[in-house]
Amino acid sequence: MQRSAGAVTKLIRRAPTVMPTRNAAIAYEVTVNGANLIGAGMAASGVGIPAIGVAMSFSSYMLAAARQPNMAAKLLPYCILGFALSEALALFTLLIALLELFVFS
Repeated sequence: MQRSAGAVTKLIRRAPTVMPTRNAAIAYEVTVNGANLIGAGMAASGVGIPAIGVAMSFSSYMLAAARQPNMAAKLLPYCILGFALSEALALFTLLIALLELFVFS
């Protein structure tokens, strides 16, 4: 199976180094829009993480209330505070994602 030298060598065409101006504007817009969507997706991925904080807050409250039932009434406000702060973090990350999509585009 011997190949000839002409079969191995192929003509390589190079792409033009400068894009036409009408396509350059479109390419820039597509690049910026794509980066905007990637940033919004990364910001929205942080919305699920505060659910771990909510679960930890309520599980700690249930463990503490099970060990000392007389302290359950005093610990409930701290449990609600932990829930509220975790959900505020989720809302802030959702707000950032929506700002990325609709304001900064």
